[in-house]
Amino acid sequence: MSKGMQDMWKGGKRTAQQAMDDSLETAQGSRFSGSLFATIISAAALLFSGYSFYESVLRAPSIAVYVPPQIDYIDPDRPDSPFEVFILPVTLANDGARSGTVLSIDLEITNPRTTESKMFYAAQKGSYGTQPSMPFAPVSLSGKASFSTALQFFPRRGEKVARILDLEPGNYKFKLTLNTAAAGGDTLFGAKKQVKPLEFEMQAGKMDYRFFTNNNTMELWDDDYQPAASQ
Repeated sequence: MSKGMQDMWKGGKRTAQQAMDDSLETAQGSRFSGSLFATIISAAALLFSGYSFYESVLRAPSIAVYVPPQIDYIDPDRPDSPFEVFILPVTLANDGARSGTVLSIDLEITNPRTTESKMFYAAQKGSYGTQPSMPFAPVSLSGKASFSTALQFFPRRGEKVARILDLEPGNYKFKLTLNTAAAGGDTLFGAKKQVKPLEFEMQAGKMDYRFFTNNNTMELWDDDYQPAASQ
């Protein structure tokens, strides 16, 4: 074989060897990339599975209370008596995974013009005058559950403040506080936490005791809401 042919053969051998090395390097890189991608997908799936398990099984109770923009009021006793009743339709919702229980509900109402405050508690369920009466009992909420009802709030025992509402129209401040207990108590994945009180304002019209005949009520409403009776 001539020297030139040998040089070509040698060059050919070098070219073939380089091509083989490049192919091996490319294959190894592809396997590494595929392995890394599979690892990332598996890790993401594991994280999602863990998050789903936490949200559906481990998350501590997270209870909230909601009140519509219109409530009812009745003063069935004499004006200077502390007994008066506020009827609030409420919705209790548990956004957590574990069960929680609403043991009792307190209501504080403040008259900004007199600066007086008066304490009430959830005493009965349903509309005022409903017979037989249905006393309020603790409400157990399983995970992701809700409960809606009308609650009658009576003055707390020993309350000295007479009627909290003025005769003339005006706004009033409300503070609704839930006293709760969580099933299982504190855990690593969330301690039992108190529900943040719900604070809101309602507007009352001119007081007229003729409203209250036959257990009828008068309305209070949010400033941004106009009840049908006032239109």
